[in-house]
Amino acid sequence: MKINSARQEQGIPGVYGLLLLDVVSRWGYNDQTLFAPFHLTSEQLADPEYRIPIHVANELVKHALRLTGETTLGYHLGNQMRISIHGFIGYAIMTAHDITDALALATRFIQLRMPFLQLYFSTFGPKATLQLQCDFDLEPLRTEIILALTIGIMSMAKALTGNEELTGEVDLDFQKPEGFDKYLNKMNIDMRFEQPHLISSFDKQYLGLKMVNADPIASQIAINQCESELSALGERRRLAMRVRDILTHSEQHYLSIESVAERLHMSDRTLKRQLAAEGTSFSTLVDEVRYR
Repeated sequence: MKINSARQEQGIPGVYGLLLLDVVSRWGYNDQTLFAPFHLTSEQLADPEYRIPIHVANELVKHALRLTGETTLGYHLGNQMRISIHGFIGYAIMTAHDITDALALATRFIQLRMPFLQLYFSTFGPKATLQLQCDFDLEPLRTEIILALTIGIMSMAKALTGNEELTGEVDLDFQKPEGFDKYLNKMNIDMRFEQPHLISSFDKQYLGLKMVNADPIASQIAINQCESELSALGERRRLAMRVRDILTHSEQHYLSIESVAERLHMSDRTLKRQLAAEGTSFSTLVDEVRYR
């Protein structure tokens, strides 16, 4: 099982759990049924600072699939995805000048929302391409995220440009979910499964499509906020990596949090607080090093 711990320390924004609830509610289930087994609440997930740990999110998706009896909810998640759910990066994209600027912003800031994902935008070939890389392989979470994001990008692009005729081709590196053909017939996307990469390609003429809500001032304000968050994220990651390095290279069999905090010239209380702010803990880092 491949998991890049440095890139998933922050987990998944809680609001995506609310998107899952929106979808599951179509089958008649409420937030109590979906979230209670994981000691989560809608109020908790609505907090912009709250993140769902990766392993919990994976179990939550399994639970949603069991409740609905579906093999995948990726189509519904993507089709119901709205740009506002993505926070400041969503506002920056929504108010960007055109598709080119919007994709450049998505590539630049996606890790603020999903630190385990990377996007690569290219215009060098005959078509424009958007390649996705995912740094973990937990299933069904990985498949659901990729399907939701791939379909969501297309549905959001249509809404943001006012052009319902957008088409594209998508290569996915996993098997086609059972019964997925019924969704393929509803989409203007040519999807190919069991391919070597995760790549979406589309006509370069789309790159110049203007955003219906383009606003250079609003976009710059949102970009500035994203830059600030990206800087803060880098600082927090450096702290977690420093703690991990200290634990890894220590000659002692076990270091207490007080000992590590002293080496970092801070109190153990401050260390706990700063690690919690990025969705991890001292005990989690100790376990990672111990069982690596």
